[in-house]
Amino acid sequence: MENEKRKFFRHPIKVPIQLTRVEDNTALSGRAEDLSQGGLAFFWPEPIPEGTHLQISIPVEKQLFNMKAHVTHSQKDADTGLFKTGVCFEDSVSSFRAKLAEEIIQIRQYLEKMSLLRGQQFSEEEAAKIWIDRNAENFAKMMGSAS
Repeated sequence: MENEKRKFFRHPIKVPIQLTRVEDNTALSGRAEDLSQGGLAFFWPEPIPEGTHLQISIPVEKQLFNMKAHVTHSQKDADTGLFKTGVCFEDSVSSFRAKLAEEIIQIRQYLEKMSLLRGQQFSEEEAAKIWIDRNAENFAKMMGSAS
């Protein structure tokens, strides 16, 4: 089973991304599908050859998280007609940046959910504090295992 060979748990993440092919400096925009500490998956209109080196940028709030990665697979998806493409981060800095981007996105989603449930605006500071209190230990363990 494919999931059994994965080293890291994948989290669904539907955010815009920008890909730059390192070989020819071609920049293209797309949308992430899922993210893990080790890599990222996205759908693309054409196959990207395995081993292609990419610079991936994820905009979060007013920050741009840049990661180095290379393509591990690109297979046509029968449902969408697009190519589901997976990349592996090339270094621990890229993995860390991806994890930080994911955490910020999850805090933002938590903020929106709590504001909706409470029927009033939930502050970013309050959402971040609760999120960090609940998840800091797991984040530290996860990042410690990446070293």
